[in-house]
Amino acid sequence: MNKIINKLKQSNYLLQIVTLMSGTLMAQVIILLFIPILTRLYNPSEFGIYSLFFAIAGMVGMVSSLSYEQAIMLPKSNRDAQALVFLSILTSITIVIILAIVLLLFYDFFLEYFNNNSYMIYLLPFATLAIGLMQIFDAYSTRKEFYKKIATTKMSASLATVGTQSISRYIFSLNGLVVGKVLSDIFALYLLVSFHIKKQTLQLKYISKRRINFNLHKHENFPKYQTASTLINSFSQNIPLFMFSALFSPAISGFYALTYRAMQAPMLLVSSATRSVYYQKASKMYANGEDIYSLYKKTTLGLAKIFIVPLFIILFFGQEIFSLVFGDKWIESGLIAQISIVWFLFGFISPPTTIMFNIFSLQKIRLYIQIFTLILRALAIYIGFYFYNSYIISLILFIVVGVLHNGGVMIYIYIKIKEKRKI
Repeated sequence: MNKIINKLKQSNYLLQIVTLMSGTLMAQVIILLFIPILTRLYNPSEFGIYSLFFAIAGMVGMVSSLSYEQAIMLPKSNRDAQALVFLSILTSITIVIILAIVLLLFYDFFLEYFNNNSYMIYLLPFATLAIGLMQIFDAYSTRKEFYKKIATTKMSASLATVGTQSISRYIFSLNGLVVGKVLSDIFALYLLVSFHIKKQTLQLKYISKRRINFNLHKHENFPKYQTASTLINSFSQNIPLFMFSALFSPAISGFYALTYRAMQAPMLLVSSATRSVYYQKASKMYANGEDIYSLYKKTTLGLAKIFIVPLFIILFFGQEIFSLVFGDKWIESGLIAQISIVWFLFGFISPPTTIMFNIFSLQKIRLYIQIFTLILRALAIYIGFYFYNSYIISLILFIVVGVLHNGGVMIYIYIKIKEKRKI
């Protein structure tokens, strides 16, 4: 134990990851403890509608800044980074206003989409804006190395989420899963923004139209390619929710959604913390002309080692675990977890790889890859429906495409890193 502590003290990189992990650990533990309660309060169809709501909010929110928030880590100058923060905020607000107009123009369509729950149409812009702004301030907090604050914010957000989702079942005659999550996201955003205001990390006096325009054009690859790539990737990841609901039933989407949520909760403990710290360190090393091969290899292999034990546990006992923890009606989610476990493995070890597309300015290549993968994933699910009328076959084909995608991308980035070493 002393050796581990000493190693952490000597490695600032590992210490930063552990700091983020500590907050994420508590956040995910809270969520995992309450999911069994939520699965007994809400049925699979309600989970399905909840997942469809946040599929839209998440997709639009993630690209609402036109991906300029992903460039916040890159400039050497803090004033340029601040300009990117303000640019990202203004862009996010504009996109959300456009979303609100679209929702009103196509009100009847979205009313049917949300199973005649009209309040969800009005909540959607707020949920989307909260997600968009949160990722902006999360990126800026990472640049400033406010890892402790990020960790405590995540923990507070999880407490707020499970608390409001639990009591909303009894307070509101609404889907408390949706209402609770929206309220907790707004609360988490408030905590992070108020911290930056207190620290005075954003100075309007340093922001000028010239500096904003300079950064707008300098990082134009992000809105040109990264935004579409992120949107397509998000849609590609969520396509089972949309297609399972349309081709089979909302309940099937609910089973898949619970699997994804339960599996992602512990995975995010390590992968999200690693992603943030790796991006900050790797981008700084690359900007200074340093070799990042060892960092990339060490991080990716380290993540793979962590996932070995969970992989075999879920592979052999997935259905029994889900049935015991979430209730007998959710045993189907355990089967989905068993089928998907290899895909989750590749998703778990991929953060260093996906980050390299930004660092190497390969957003255009990633866009082409995402478009091709999206087409294959949609075809995979539809083939399972059309020829076999089985969501299990659809899921298996979807997983095969996902594994081939992640594996191919890793090989591509590995080759690129090796090429950079030779220059």
